[in-house]
Amino acid sequence: MFLRQLLVEKFTKEGYEVREASDGREALQYIAENPPHIVILDLLMPEVDGFQVLEKLRADARTKNLPVVVLSNLGEQEHVNRVKALGADDYLIKAHLFLDEIVARISDVLKKRYL
Repeated sequence: MFLRQLLVEKFTKEGYEVREASDGREALQYIAENPPHIVILDLLMPEVDGFQVLEKLRADARTKNLPVVVLSNLGEQEHVNRVKALGADDYLIKAHLFLDEIVARISDVLKKRYL
């Protein structure tokens, strides 16, 4: 929760418009109503976890190509492999990166997809 707020503030300062969701169900609803340019997804969320959100996004023709970056504390290779197999564009481990590095990696994904 604390990191989420820091990320919202940082991305907003960088000029991004940010919408946040407190759980996977809410995220899917927001995305369906107004698809964003990118989704930053945690894996451990109430209601619907990040794996399920990613599966649903990839199964929907409207969102199957939407860039998704997973930002999680789960760092086991099995989680990384599963997320990559589901079609995530990048996998970031929260504890391994500083805030500026997270923003840079997400900006790189956006540049690759939209330039």
